Amino acid sequence: MFKEEEVVYVEKNGISYMQFKRLLKYGIKHAYTFKGDGIDFSFNQDKNKTSYEALCNALEIDFNNVVQPVQTHTDIVKCIDKIESTESLQDVDGLITNKKNIALTTKNADCILFLFYDPVKKVIANVHSGWRGTFQKIAEKAVIKMINYYGCKAEDILCFICPSIRKCHFEVETDVKELCEEIFKFTNRTEEFIEVGEIIDGEQKYNIDTVLINKILLTEIGIKEKNIIDCNICSVCNKDKVESVRVDGSNAGRATAIIML
Repeated sequence: MFKEEEVVYVEKNGISYMQFKRLLKYGIKHAYTFKGDGIDFSFNQDKNKTSYEALCNALEIDFNNVVQPVQTHTDIVKCIDKIESTESLQDVDGLITNKKNIALTTKNADCILFLFYDPVKKVIANVHSGWRGTFQKIAEKAVIKMINYYGCKAEDILCFICPSIRKCHFEVETDVKELCEEIFKFTNRTEEFIEVGEIIDGEQKYNIDTVLINKILLTEIGIKEKNIIDCNICSVCNKDKVESVRVDGSNAGRATAIIML
């Protein structure tokens, strides 16, 4: 399942998670969590608090420093200068900070979660991007904000892509396919990330590679290909370990990605 040259798998304090080796080399505390008994980072559940406490204990992070946005598939990325309540982060799908001891979090169950780090300016970001966020170019907007607000240079920024649904299982209908074509026709590469799929109940389906779309967007604004580290884990292919709405529907839990300077 794992690209062993890029990531490590950890089990500690009753929670299992993945870490990127390059982030560990910089001493950045971070993780992407996997399924486990009693582990669920969904909102409005008692398990959310206990899950974050377990993860924070494993990573030696103060639970009180965890910042949780209320993700609603927007393109809103907020700069964080102090610990903020969840209530103050309604409709926020990306977080950026250059402050130490602020743990930025996002959640997913198929959507892409991006972790960004600029080792020169010491800036981190955590971005949630489902297909709607991808179509709104939220990851690109987060990087632009890192550049404009914190003086980062695109060529210095490292991007880490967590487990998410991949082209093999991200099946859509004609309306989403045509919207994707319209938005990203400027890339002249739509044939690379849109594939004709099966015909189901008389309706043509298509498969879209949202990870590749984001890689194209990020490299076009100056992030080096070698600095985009993708774990290459599909949430559906690895449904035994990774949360997936496509697999479990309304019963799906949520994973979290966390990062802190």
